Amino acid sequence: MSNSKGRPTASVSLALDYITQDPRLQSRPLKPGRVKTYAGAMRRGEVFPPVQVVRDRNGNYDLVDGYHRVAATRQLNRIDVIEAEIIDGTFEDALWQSWAANRSHGLPRTQKEKRAIVRAVLLHAEWSKKSDREIGRHVGCDHKTVAAVRRFIAGGEIPKPGSKARRRVPHWSPRKAVLEACWLLVEVPLEQRYRFDEMDLPLIKSGRETLQRLLFDSEPEPKVNKQPEARAAGGMNA
Repeated sequence: MSNSKGRPTASVSLALDYITQDPRLQSRPLKPGRVKTYAGAMRRGEVFPPVQVVRDRNGNYDLVDGYHRVAATRQLNRIDVIEAEIIDGTFEDALWQSWAANRSHGLPRTQKEKRAIVRAVLLHAEWSKKSDREIGRHVGCDHKTVAAVRRFIAGGEIPKPGSKARRRVPHWSPRKAVLEACWLLVEVPLEQRYRFDEMDLPLIKSGRETLQRLLFDSEPEPKVNKQPEARAAGGMNA
């Protein structure tokens, strides 16, 4: 597998209806304000860089860079084509290309978004084999950031900017609770690991919080038996 099966073609006019927009290839949600700004600029005749798509052997054109530009173009009357660079490859190649989107143009990515992309790369069976420097160059971040995320993934937790994760594993972790948390996580289909539906988020959040509490947090507070107090209160009300 290579990062592209061919070099991008010279830009061509591609019908919008041919373009496939897979949520796994979109690293962040659309910003309506940005779409509106782009649409206004297009009406004034401003020229935008071509979007980028990966064409597979079945003739699918997966959009990997240019979601805001495509959305803006769809808002224009009587415009049903967009300038596009086409790369021949597979869906795996499309994933790799999508992680480089907006690296040097368009709406800048936040540090949180970059870390999320790095995490997706490092969870991929093939692309995670690349070096920290190569991944950093492709995503557009420092190789030390890649190394940090790689270490935390190995340790079972993803770091947050400016925070230090606790690595101590307490002795009290009950086996049954750990197994129940793992079952919650494995119920989510593998193909959804890059992007979850809203209905999946509570399930993932519940499982992750349980594992987080069991593996990294301090020991739980002891249970307080409030039964005697309740009896006492009952006696007073009698």
